[in-house]
Amino acid sequence: MEKLDKFDFNDKTILVVEDTETSIRFFDAALKRTNAKTLFAEDGDEAIKLFDENEIDLVLLDLNLFTTSGFDVLRHIRSKDNSTPVIVQTAYILSGEEQISREMGANDFMAKPIKLNSLLQSLNKFLQ
Repeated sequence: MEKLDKFDFNDKTILVVEDTETSIRFFDAALKRTNAKTLFAEDGDEAIKLFDENEIDLVLLDLNLFTTSGFDVLRHIRSKDNSTPVIVQTAYILSGEEQISREMGANDFMAKPIKLNSLLQSLNKFLQ
């Protein structure tokens, strides 16, 4: 069994934008072990509202959402704030999605299924 690193982000707030129940459960379990405060948005409109109403330290953003797209959420975040790290994650790696995400200001890009230690390492890179 892979040894998982210990991370403590108890003073951080992470916004998870995800509309798939299995992924929501994964992120909930993964982030509980970091002690971070976690906010969940199941669609783009809710993500924008939560981002605007809270002090967010990092955003985990799914690109493929039912309503407002992840790209529109990223565009909104960058129109308000250039410093909050945004980690884009998606199960559907379409041609150019990573490049477009980075050009729009995403700080990192992860393909699903996401490995727990990869997620924690990426979070640590931006939250330490």
